Amino acid sequence: MNSKSIFVMIIILSVTGWLTNLSAWGAWTVVRDDDFARNDSIEGDLQAAYFVDAHHGWAVGFKGLILHTADGGETWVNQAIEMEVPIDFWSVFFLNEKVGVVVGTGGSIFMTKDGGNLWERKNVEGINRTRLIDMWLIDEQSGFVVGTDNTLLKTTDGGENWTGDSDRVRLGETRNHLESIYFVSTTHGWIVGSFGTIKHTVDGGSTWENQTSNVGNNLMAVHFINEDTGWIAGQEGLILHTQDGGATWNQQETDSYDNLHDVGFIDNQTGWAVGDYGAILHTTDGGLTWTPEKSGVSSSSLRALHAADKDSCWAFGEWGWILRRLPPGE
Repeated sequence: MNSKSIFVMIIILSVTGWLTNLSAWGAWTVVRDDDFARNDSIEGDLQAAYFVDAHHGWAVGFKGLILHTADGGETWVNQAIEMEVPIDFWSVFFLNEKVGVVVGTGGSIFMTKDGGNLWERKNVEGINRTRLIDMWLIDEQSGFVVGTDNTLLKTTDGGENWTGDSDRVRLGETRNHLESIYFVSTTHGWIVGSFGTIKHTVDGGSTWENQTSNVGNNLMAVHFINEDTGWIAGQEGLILHTQDGGATWNQQETDSYDNLHDVGFIDNQTGWAVGDYGAILHTTDGGLTWTPEKSGVSSSSLRALHAADKDSCWAFGEWGWILRRLPPGE
């Protein structure tokens, strides 16, 4: 075999190996294009998403945007709330196909009991200027909302009324924001936020204790798969991992400098994180190694992630982008 034939054979083997790897790990494809390409008058950056099962999910964002899917994300229907001054929504959570809550700017909380056809604004005491960023419903009666200026709200009457505390911060003073909340059971939950803040409860939110992160980065998202094992994603490519319920947190190497806005795992080995400039990181070894995956939307920030299993993974972001990670072979 001459040198030219050897070179051609190397190229063929390299391309074959690349295609085999792509088929094995799947690839990301656009399900919903950006606002400019669609030009359908439905606009708004997507900030959060939540699925109650493999078929029913919601995504929310700016300008009062609420999208709903009943077919596993193949199609999305607009459920935006009509208002004179649109509210930017930052989080969504559903207990089942009917009962859900969205939160956003101006201390706004809206609730639906019919799957999103009708939304009603709920009573929130004393935090009209606060941006509510994330939330979690523990059961049909109890739930929590977190937000800017250390805002932590609770409901005990099924979301009809919300009470809690928020810092009064003067202009120029340092502001601490609570960015993400996650409960892995009815008793064990975590909150993360600015400057490495981590809070933990073992009694369903009756009390919260601080955990030590050993970092000063802003922490943006937290996800646990059981009461011991969890991950936190944050500023400048930061990912923290615990195997003892947060008693100790260890930093995992990502080789990324992009801010990471969400993280999700389907088991103790397989997970993803998404962030600025279309960043998507993937791990199959519990975060010992994180590999970049191409999203195709490098000009936009990906703000939310939903990963139900290895064949059902979604990313949501600025300009209304929705991406799906194709199962192997598709």
